[in-house]
Order: sequence, then structure tokens, then C-alpha cells
Amino acid sequence: TLLSAKSMITANASFSGNNTKATACASLVEFRILKAFNVLLHPPNAPSIKEVFWSPPIANWVKCNTDGAAIGIPGQASCAGVFRDQNALFLGCFAVNLGVSFAFHAELLGVMFAI
Repeated sequence: TLLSAKSMITANASFSGNNTKATACASLVEFRILKAFNVLLHPPNAPSIKEVFWSPPIANWVKCNTDGAAIGIPGQASCAGVFRDQNALFLGCFAVNLGVSFAFHAELLGVMFAI
């Protein structure tokens, strides 16, 4: 019958969902689906926070901190840089949309644009 088929599907989905190490994402739709199948939620671990210190360049030098990133492999990519002197005085910056590229390529282009 339809009721027994529905019960069997719910039981199997609940069993497999509760025996996985996968994490749930922050979607209300996903939350409702998991609750409908009586699946226990496994929230993702909180990201670790790492303290980073900026050190100024030596006198009469300019320091440029660069970064590049891509969303996807490949995906939309960009790079940027910030220029500062030994007193941490902001001297300038740049940001470039690279179109579709790889993260490593975006990192390299960030350094090349800085130079």
C-alpha cells in the first residue's frame, strides 16, 4: 500500500541520514527535508580563527599585500593589492576582475600587477 511504501522510504532515509558524517548546510529547505525524514542534524564545525600580524617594511620602502581568488575551478576570479609605507600609511590599492580563471593564476597576477 501507499502508506507502507511511504513508511519504508521514511525509515530508510532516516537510517541512512543518521549514519552519515555529512554536514547540513544553512538552508531552510534542507532543514525541513531532514526534519521530515527524522534525520539528526550535523552542523558544520565552526571555522578556526588565526591571528595574523602585519609587519611594516623597512624605512623608505613600500609594502604591497596582494591576494587572488576564484569561485570555482576555474571560475570567476579577481586579484587585489594594498600599498603601505613603514608607518602603515595607505598609499594606494588596486583590484582587477580577471574573468574566468584559476585561483593560482589570480594569485600570480595579483603579484604581477603589484610589481
